[in-house]
Amino acid sequence: MNEYQLLTFLTIADLQSFSKAAKYLNVTQPTVTSRIKVLEEIVDCELFQRIGHEVVLTSEGELFKDYAQKILLYMNQSKEISNMTRAPVIRVGFSPGYCYSFIVELLKTIKSIGNIDIQVIEGYDSVDINERLLAGEVDLIFSRDLIAGNEDIESEFLFQNELVVLLPSGHPLNHYPQLELEHLNHETVISFRRRSNLWKLIDEKLLAVKGLTRIDVDNNEMLLKAVANNIGIGVIPKLGINHPDSKNISIRKIDALTSISNSVYVQYRNSPHMNNLAKKITYAVIAHKYAQI
Repeated sequence: MNEYQLLTFLTIADLQSFSKAAKYLNVTQPTVTSRIKVLEEIVDCELFQRIGHEVVLTSEGELFKDYAQKILLYMNQSKEISNMTRAPVIRVGFSPGYCYSFIVELLKTIKSIGNIDIQVIEGYDSVDINERLLAGEVDLIFSRDLIAGNEDIESEFLFQNELVVLLPSGHPLNHYPQLELEHLNHETVISFRRRSNLWKLIDEKLLAVKGLTRIDVDNNEMLLKAVANNIGIGVIPKLGINHPDSKNISIRKIDALTSISNSVYVQYRNSPHMNNLAKKITYAVIAHKYAQI
């Protein structure tokens, strides 16, 4: 039994709808259904029943609701006790796709604030790392998907992480002063985790390209090496590129791709332990970013 399951149960009880609860919690409806199924297996009873178009609590569900509220309250209180008694520790979560050099520079920035132990956690995608923040598994995250409508989470926009096209240094397309989508016809395009929400937006643009060959890889480093070895053309957010990696790579832009919004947000739990620390980190990151520019 975890915080996700209890919060989902209480949200459905209030909204009397699985679909409305999914929208409110910013997750898919199958995720909501799965959480309730697991919770029902744990307590060994059905918690909801359908009456017409509404979902209402069973008699067992009514009894469990009071327990769920108290358990969730105790969970949140125990987190605060832990924060008050331990040495300052910050668990920093990232969506995948940031290059190691950016993460290292960011950790240096956090370390410069002083007297903070740091744990770095990478999520599978923005949705995953957002859920980890909501569950209290991380304290502060950098992700592209905004957590909206949750008073326990503070969110601040940092900057746009624009998409760029990577070409092998000797590729013929380097001779074009301005690249367009049509120049990618019959090329091999290399992606990183194409099932992500960001790549769904990219693929919508690439529908206009004819005869593409696709290669999907598991990390940015593999993508960069593939491009450097003339295997194909990469499409990647700019913060996914290490400066040493760009030695055998040309970094170009295609307006149709750079127009895709890829915002970077810093998001953190709203608590006395985090607020001041998070703001210091945010200001330091912004200062570092624009000092480089």
